[in-house]
Formats: sequence, C-alpha cells, structure tokens
Amino acid sequence: MNETRLFYTPLWQTDIADPNDHWVERRDLMLQRIFALEAEGKGVLKTNFGGWQSPDDLYRYPEFQWLIGRIMALGNEVAPAFSARKRFDDGIIWANINRKGHFNAVHTHPDAVLSGVVYLKCDHRDQGVIQFFDAREGSPTAQWRCYMRIDDAGPVVNDVHEVLPKEGHLLFFPGWLKHWVTPNLTDRERVSVSFNIRLE
Repeated sequence: MNETRLFYTPLWQTDIADPNDHWVERRDLMLQRIFALEAEGKGVLKTNFGGWQSPDDLYRYPEFQWLIGRIMALGNEVAPAFSARKRFDDGIIWANINRKGHFNAVHTHPDAVLSGVVYLKCDHRDQGVIQFFDAREGSPTAQWRCYMRIDDAGPVVNDVHEVLPKEGHLLFFPGWLKHWVTPNLTDRERVSVSFNIRLE
C-alpha cells in the first residue's frame, strides 16, 4: 500500500562538537562572551522564566562567526525542504542561560522559517530538556485519549517529542513548531545559543 505523509513536521539534529575543528576552544570563547554580556546586564525578557537571554545580535561578536557559518551551511542542506531555489542567508542569534529552577515557556518563533538551538554547556537531563508539541490544529491526539488508551503509541498518535540536550548538538526545526524547555533541577547552569534564519 502506498503512503503519503501529509503536512510533514521535520526535526533535524547533528553534532558539531568536532575536536578536529577546535570545538573546545570555540565553545570556551563563546561562553566567555555570553557570561561577559550577562555580567554587563545586557539581557531581554521573552520566553524565559528566570534565567537570562541576550539580545538577538550575537552576530556582532567575532566569537560567533564560526558558529553562524556552520548554522548557515547546515541550514542550506535542509533548505530544499522549504524551497527548491531559495537559500538561507540571513537571521538572528541569541544566548540562553538557565540556572536552577529556570525554564522557557511554551512558544513558537514567529516570522521564522527555520529555527534552532546549539548546546554549549549541559551534561544531564535534569538541566532541562526541549519538548516539541504536536503541530496539528486541535491537538487530535489529546481528543483520541477520550475514546481509547494507547500504551504503545506510534508516530501518528504521539503528541510530544523530547530531545535530551548534549553539548555540541545542533537542532533545526520549523519556527512554527511549539516547544518549551523544562526547568533546570540542578545547581549547574545550562547554556545554549538559539537562532532564527530566513530564506532569501
């Protein structure tokens, strides 16, 4: 039987923590800049409950040029899923620090074609995971639970997908996909860099 997958919602993942590409040195320089910006009080309030978010202009700093280049190159590997001709070449980028009890509320990234996150500092699931929610209107899987119990739910029925963050991992997802970051339950800070990129 032929299958047509309707209204596909992709999530792409890769690891950019390549020791041969000076990952540790690059990561440390980015972390130094992020903590310096936090110390200067340069932050914004968006989806963060507690924690700290930088303004979305990290592209101004040389420490992030390598990362931006990687984001654009990898983003253009998946660009054909959005357009046969257009490519990603513009966007914004910001940092997130979540300490104990801090989290990011459920949100989307308005006006973003492709969004994502890179984890710079995290080593345990209790520091907070990212959860993505069923994008179908009306959350049909929630309605189905009124009529049947599905203990071994397959991909058509699942309504939450969880990704355990790991240092050096990069995620791409459509900007309209709802997600949140669960609370950090540890005494160790969790640091990531998020971004939105646009087709030109």
